[in-house]
Amino acid sequence: MYKSLYPWQGRLLGELSKMRDRLPNGAIVYGPRGIGTFEIVEEFAKGLLCEAPNPDGSPCGKCAGCLLARAGNHPDMRYVLSEAEALPRGLPYEPPSASGTRKNLIRDILIHQPRALADFLSLAPHRSRVRVVLVYPADRIRPDAASVFLKMLEEPPEGVVFLMVAEDIDAVLPTIRSRSRLIRATPPSREESVAWLRGKGVKDPEEALLRAGGMPVSVFETDPGRELSEEDLEALLSLLSLSGDPGDYPRRVVAEVKKEWPLGAVAVALERWGWDLAAVSRGLPPRYFPREKAVLAKLASKLRRDPFFSWQKEVLALRAVSDHPLNAKLAAEQILLSYPRSFGL
Repeated sequence: MYKSLYPWQGRLLGELSKMRDRLPNGAIVYGPRGIGTFEIVEEFAKGLLCEAPNPDGSPCGKCAGCLLARAGNHPDMRYVLSEAEALPRGLPYEPPSASGTRKNLIRDILIHQPRALADFLSLAPHRSRVRVVLVYPADRIRPDAASVFLKMLEEPPEGVVFLMVAEDIDAVLPTIRSRSRLIRATPPSREESVAWLRGKGVKDPEEALLRAGGMPVSVFETDPGRELSEEDLEALLSLLSLSGDPGDYPRRVVAEVKKEWPLGAVAVALERWGWDLAAVSRGLPPRYFPREKAVLAKLASKLRRDPFFSWQKEVLALRAVSDHPLNAKLAAEQILLSYPRSFGL
């Protein structure tokens, strides 16, 4: 049943179910990462291909259509996912022919992916009444690839529905948005998240939820490019606390920052630390690092607004380019070495 996946997604399931009898050419389901949106939409797609769906429309899990969909080779379904989203889920990904040797996973949808749909879209359904194209993340489609998708939505093949999932709806090409039905996925309450995590056997669900930015599914994030390990995060927090001799800080940064630290994960941690610093400086509790409340309060008492805001802009800029082939250690060192200016050091 649908609700056994994520119990807080009842409203989203209701919105999706309304489309079953009259599917649009395209639909975009959008909401923050870490609340199970992709998994719900994927399950809805499998329900469309099920040959004996349950009364709520969820897939039966037993018919030939369900078995094919579960194996990832249903003839009426195609996945168009970025490499970073496909591989952790065990879904197929065909890299571009000129990809070469890379360290980082590709996080965008590239032009060769929608082009590869040509044969699929030209055929009639094999087993189902519809053909489904599942696209994620729809807010990370490269402009040239977006133009290909746009043409498909403008001249939709009969019996095809594009189900797209996005985190930032504003980053989706406006012309694609205008040709799609928009459905918003909302996060669960803190109580719902904690109860769900406790049911999953998480030892300290409240702490885990805070570290995951309040998004329960992110607690189980397996992409190392998004989250630092506990050991690496503690090392980074130690540097951000500015403990010890201020004159020794540059040496510590160079010595403790590892070249293996994923730049995107470093940027996320810095952004969360900055948010907590700003909150504590205004008398609010920290959101992400409650255990560091005393350290944050001490630093907040020395905070200089203009240098701090400049540093936060550097963090945002770092996150924006974190997927590019930068020298990760050098970039992390540079932003950490500029951090003490926020306190007049």
